[in-house]
Amino acid sequence: MYQKVKEMVDTIYPQLVAIRRDLHQHPELGLEEYRTSQIVLDYLNEWGITVSQLIGETAIVGLIEGEYGDKTIGLRADMDALPIDEKTGASYASLVPGKMHACGHDVHTTILLGAAYILKQLQHDFKGNVKLFFQPAEETVGGAKQMIQAGCLEHPHVNHVLGLHVRPTLNVGEVGFHYGKCHAASDTIFLNIHGKQAHGAYPQDGIDAILIASHVVTALQSLVSRNLSPFESAVLSLGMIEGGTAGNVVCDQVKIRGTLRTLDQTTRAFMKKRLTEVAIHTAEAFGGIADVYLEEGYAPLINAHAITDAVAHVAKQVVGDDNVIMMEHPSLGVEDFAYFAEAVPSCFYNLGTANPQKGIQGMLHENTFDIDEDAIKVGVCLQVLATLHLLS
Repeated sequence: MYQKVKEMVDTIYPQLVAIRRDLHQHPELGLEEYRTSQIVLDYLNEWGITVSQLIGETAIVGLIEGEYGDKTIGLRADMDALPIDEKTGASYASLVPGKMHACGHDVHTTILLGAAYILKQLQHDFKGNVKLFFQPAEETVGGAKQMIQAGCLEHPHVNHVLGLHVRPTLNVGEVGFHYGKCHAASDTIFLNIHGKQAHGAYPQDGIDAILIASHVVTALQSLVSRNLSPFESAVLSLGMIEGGTAGNVVCDQVKIRGTLRTLDQTTRAFMKKRLTEVAIHTAEAFGGIADVYLEEGYAPLINAHAITDAVAHVAKQVVGDDNVIMMEHPSLGVEDFAYFAEAVPSCFYNLGTANPQKGIQGMLHENTFDIDEDAIKVGVCLQVLATLHLLS
């Protein structure tokens, strides 16, 4: 089957490159992927693939039904771009000022279209179903969560979801896997310190919110080093502090903003609880008040061991054992595929896209990011063959 799929990918590769370059030239931000969504819809209709659900204004769910079988595999691609001015100088560079596919979602969408086309041709060769998730807003509000809430994992029920992400720290032809913890959860921290204003010459008449904030910031830095086990991971970064009206006035209000990143829900809950306690009680010790609000971001992405094993097994057949890289450390960045992995046992993996010999080595979210387009072939082969493997 590998050779058959490879030949099919080779046949449609020129069309896939054209699709990717067209998407790259016309990037759209989260929840604005109207042109991208219409292109996807047109191809699915042209290829006779059922569109089983339209969610919001841009999310698309496709369905390919094989021979009778109970199992359904989902394949996900995100479609949105970033608010970045492209500086690659490529002939297919973004035509939209201030917008760029600097995270490779144009590649993800192209790979899923390629996989959809091939799986449609093979639908009588497998038992079960394949669902195609073309997802908006990974970079902003988390389109995966909205799609799941709208029922994309049901009718028929999806057993597993596969997702991939381009990775410029890996060369084209390499594939990276994490077992278990893969990407972090995120929470935005809002701390408001309340004191009492007074003349700077008479500080005893006031409650200094700047002094309180200084102690709160220092105390919070002890959470990771002294409250969390060395065998667990978390990042607490406070990136903004704002307060005061004049140099000779005791400040009564300070705002602190930051981010908390954790790799599992247990650590996440613990850190949020301790952060809140430390901020409130430190402020109280100085006679002030701390209001703490934590805005929940994405969930932690946890790969299912057995599904990751299955996809890695296929990857070794496609790119060879030496090119399958077991990633030592999880990323503290976020990824909303986490919601799929939270709902059903799933696998999210990394597709190498760099080629130093061609000068292709810009990092994600940089204005010089690009890929070696041979990675498209690898991605389509992997998604198709891993799907067939899991269905069998």
